[in-house]
Amino acid sequence: MTCTNCGNKHANGRFCGSCGRRMDEAAEVFQDGQTVVEATVVNTESNVHLEKMSNLTKEYWSYFVRHLKHPSISLTRQDDEYRNGFISLLLYATIVGLSFFTLLKGMALESVGVDSGPSFSSVFLNVAGFTAVCIAIVSIGLFIIGKNFGPAYPFKQTLELYGAHSLPAIVIGVVALFLLLMKSYWYGIFLLIISFIYVLMLSPGYVISVLLSKKPKGIDPLHGYAAYTVLVIILFGLLLKLLGDSTVGTYLAELRGML
Repeated sequence: MTCTNCGNKHANGRFCGSCGRRMDEAAEVFQDGQTVVEATVVNTESNVHLEKMSNLTKEYWSYFVRHLKHPSISLTRQDDEYRNGFISLLLYATIVGLSFFTLLKGMALESVGVDSGPSFSSVFLNVAGFTAVCIAIVSIGLFIIGKNFGPAYPFKQTLELYGAHSLPAIVIGVVALFLLLMKSYWYGIFLLIISFIYVLMLSPGYVISVLLSKKPKGIDPLHGYAAYTVLVIILFGLLLKLLGDSTVGTYLAELRGML
């Protein structure tokens, strides 16, 4: 046993014979000739990470409740809540991915009678990734039009506004996921579509209207809104063209068949 305080080595004992430090506070364990990190150090690091995660969760929950009740406060508050807005949009993409997997698995189980169908990783990664790309397209459209025809907010602030106004879509998505888990597929699909419309149309539509109404740059807000709509439609058209023969396209075709 080696004391990490002074380097003294001895066979046993709870205290170092040289410096008097307790050996169980800084004991080293040897395994196959390699030094293994002391358990107490690992526990300390784990506790630090858990505390950070707990604080982050509490902070986000406070943000979620506050902005769910009053989403427009993000238009006046000066706090840097870009991270929470990003988490909100990422959380929504995760919920959609889980919902699609639950739906496809449940429908396959009912139709075939066995647990078949695509794997979780395939469905989740494709659908959540597709949703994230759709959100990115809307975010880019908001930023470009707002920068050229509105108050020219930086991209982080634009994403912050978009995320804060998309929180109701998360609530609707969670309810849809719960209904799908309860095998209420029609209502679950209906709410999932509503949440998709909310996060891709209603929420950004409100945000771009507010942005264009604040400090318009020589163009009527209606014309700026029209420019945003055309830009986003073009970008979505290109996306759907690229994904027409992809796995996501197959999932969307299956969803249309269910409806």
